[in-house]
Amino acid sequence: MELRGKFEWIRPKAWKMDWELRRDSETVATISSPAFFGTSMRGTYGGTDYVLRKGGLRRPGAAMNLVGDKEDLAVLSIDSLGKGTISYKGTPDIAWERTGQGDDWTVMEEGKGVLFKVHRDVKSRRPRGEIIIERDHPALGPLLLLSWFMISATDP
Repeated sequence: MELRGKFEWIRPKAWKMDWELRRDSETVATISSPAFFGTSMRGTYGGTDYVLRKGGLRRPGAAMNLVGDKEDLAVLSIDSLGKGTISYKGTPDIAWERTGQGDDWTVMEEGKGVLFKVHRDVKSRRPRGEIIIERDHPALGPLLLLSWFMISATDP
């Protein structure tokens, strides 16, 4: 599925931490919490289910794997304040960088440019995120899930 243009992460129910990535009325991806408390969530994109989990103090960032698989498919390592690297199996590393005033992020592939930009809006009635996808990538869906999982889990 090739994605380009403007998308939006929304929380369909204010009292739940679930998220849906939408373009107009079409839901492209979801992130949901299987338990009320915990550091892991489930993500779905293109009919594939993922487990997303946060790192800790020693390993800041996040990781994801396919449901039922123990091996990490992707790892987001935070290198310094607001900067990180996404290592996705079988692809070159991808830069993940906080930009602007703190509510904007850019995800880019070295030598090829920006994949997508994210703006988190914490001032609207319900938190939401605006995504501008500029280029396709073989792992675009999982990258969108992992990035928003980390962004939405950070303090506004």
